[in-house]
Amino acid sequence: MTASPAFFARRTTFSFAPPVDDAAAWALEPDDFANRLLQAFPDAETWSEGAAGPLSRGGLGLGLGFELPLDGGDRLEGLVSNPFPEVGVVMVVHATAREAAVLARWLRDHYAPSPDLVHFTSEWALERDFTQYGCVPATGGLSDIARVLQAHLDEVADCA
Repeated sequence: MTASPAFFARRTTFSFAPPVDDAAAWALEPDDFANRLLQAFPDAETWSEGAAGPLSRGGLGLGLGFELPLDGGDRLEGLVSNPFPEVGVVMVVHATAREAAVLARWLRDHYAPSPDLVHFTSEWALERDFTQYGCVPATGGLSDIARVLQAHLDEVADCA
């Protein structure tokens, strides 16, 4: 099924994380994430969002904001939430499926220790009580990932 071009303009927050049953699979650590992101995207920016999450009082739960350059001069804004050591989620805010695919591909190819460890959902899905996580394809390019993210949005729209 091919989505209409109008659907590619739908914006939402996409959340990327390891599988629920292996939440520490990425060994997510905000400083390491920031360093690797800045190496991959030299024009990116990162900043501390300070303590966040259930361990924030002990200084362990951390947040990291970031912006990535996209083609055409646009920027993709995101947030890393690391509420427990090595556990967290990476979100892109107000993004289309194609924009979110840029980060998803980088996570799959350069951050996650295995390409089958990048799962996702969207704010749109969670608002509609759609709790099934999708998996970023283990192979394929930006267009392939964007199609999977878009299919997720289309499926959620059909469930509304």
